[in-house]
Amino acid sequence: MIGRGAWLRLWYLWVPPAVLVVLNVIWLAGLRGSVVGRGSILTKQVTDVEVDVNKLESHARELDRQTKALADLQQNLGTLRRDRLAPMRARLVPFLADLMKRTREAGLNPERLSYAARREERSGLVYFAASFGVKGSYDQIRRCVFLLESSPQFLLVDQLSLRGDENAGSLDIGIQLAVGTYFADLDEDLLRELGVKEVTGAE
Repeated sequence: MIGRGAWLRLWYLWVPPAVLVVLNVIWLAGLRGSVVGRGSILTKQVTDVEVDVNKLESHARELDRQTKALADLQQNLGTLRRDRLAPMRARLVPFLADLMKRTREAGLNPERLSYAARREERSGLVYFAASFGVKGSYDQIRRCVFLLESSPQFLLVDQLSLRGDENAGSLDIGIQLAVGTYFADLDEDLLRELGVKEVTGAE
């Protein structure tokens, strides 16, 4: 067996390889740490990218949903303008005729009719209102409002206010009704025929 003294005497033979082995071990350890650290950084970057991709996919789905909803809304508005908010000349007379018919069906007689029209700048539509007074029992008035709200016309009961009655002993009550609708355009000649001399602008 070679003694310690022999190893010391022959140090120049084994020290350089030993130093090289130690240096390689240190280098490999450093390389491993660098690779592991780089791997951790890459893993975090991949995770962050996946999170961003999921967010973008979610935003894309929401954008598709909103785009479809907008397309449906535009289609519904087009249908509404064409079928329910037709030009004034096409719908005004049927609207008034239906209004009078339903009021009389309730047993009431419309009186002192007046009309007003208002431009809606934002929507481009025209709001037309017919105001009139009626007098009758509570049940008749309630039925009148029900019939008006059941109309297939695009009709809005805008105002319902109690009128003073000089005959305090009567069981009938008098109310003032304002019923309106929207039109796709403004027909000034037709309005003049009804006695509407001025069209107000939107507030």
